[in-house]
Amino acid sequence: MSSPSPVVLLVEGDILVRHPLAEYLRECGFTVFEASNGDEARRALATSTLQIEVVLADMTSEGSGFALRRWIQEQNHPADVIMAGSVEKAVDCAADICHEGPALAKPYEHHLVLDHIRQAIARRERGCQ
Repeated sequence: MSSPSPVVLLVEGDILVRHPLAEYLRECGFTVFEASNGDEARRALATSTLQIEVVLADMTSEGSGFALRRWIQEQNHPADVIMAGSVEKAVDCAADICHEGPALAKPYEHHLVLDHIRQAIARRERGCQ
């Protein structure tokens, strides 16, 4: 029996960006939930019967990627959060949440997204949060 594929929640307001990246991640073996904003992401995190392991969120998405990250932390949700965007847009709203700035730049390079997700899952499996 094969193990279930890791579950990723992709939060991106631009469907022309979100859909190709989601398809790429599915082709790489991930189960992918898509959300266009923070509200949809919160619903997915609160109601999914599958354990979402990684949330990839545009920090400037509608409903704020930063607000979503803060909510995930407040809920003690175990998902790793990977923030994406440009440092310039993030500086004003990131100070109290994300000390390291965005982990990924946009436009996305799909293979780099894949690397970040795999690293987050590997850290989780090793018990390194």
